[in-house]
Amino acid sequence: MQSQSHEIRVTAKTLDGALTEAARQLAVQEEQLDYRMVSQGGTGIFSFLTKKVEIAAWKKDVNFDSMMSDEQELEELSPQEIDALKNDLRKFCQEICSYIAGRKIEVSAELDDGRLILDCDDDYLAAQMLKNSKLAEALEHILRKKPRHLKRELPFRIFIDVQGVRRRRETDLVELAKDLSEKVHENKRPIVLNYKSSYDRKIIHMALDKDERVYTKSIGTGPNRKLMILPIRKKGEEAIELGDEG
Repeated sequence: MQSQSHEIRVTAKTLDGALTEAARQLAVQEEQLDYRMVSQGGTGIFSFLTKKVEIAAWKKDVNFDSMMSDEQELEELSPQEIDALKNDLRKFCQEICSYIAGRKIEVSAELDDGRLILDCDDDYLAAQMLKNSKLAEALEHILRKKPRHLKRELPFRIFIDVQGVRRRRETDLVELAKDLSEKVHENKRPIVLNYKSSYDRKIIHMALDKDERVYTKSIGTGPNRKLMILPIRKKGEEAIELGDEG
């Protein structure tokens, strides 16, 4: 049975949004989460105005019986240990990226808002990541497995970038999400986004999670999965047919 001390509680407007935020806080992919519903929102006549989903989430396949008690938990890493870990991961990332590109690649590393951003300076890799966001996610997964000697979770999330491509993409998606939120709110018409990348959908989910006028919802499965942005309706408002965007 999972220990409550290793769960986190997350509240969001949708289950997708809650899972996205839980994965971010636990520094894992959503597929690596287990969760249970704590609350599915209100059930009264005005519940659609305040509807929230709360989940308890934890990482899959954790042997809680073998984990240390609260009194025996590992001490926080020192700044020197974090710096050494950051440099070790930077070098490992550089080795992998150099192998992929077939030449030596320079990789920079910086800590920003709980993320270790590893930025590779290479035109070829930048083009590949623009074509396939799964490449960056695969590299992040490999790097998370590297420091096995820690016997604990990394003190930061790993974020792979190439020449700032993904961070600029994040900025563009957040701005797009704000613009579409305005459009959905004004027209009272849902919009369906045909983004194939789960990473793109996740950024938009997170950007709009605290927007009180709209909410997001994933529909479809596999390669047909899409993202909807819907207006939060007031009493008496009628539903309007879907609009497409992108």
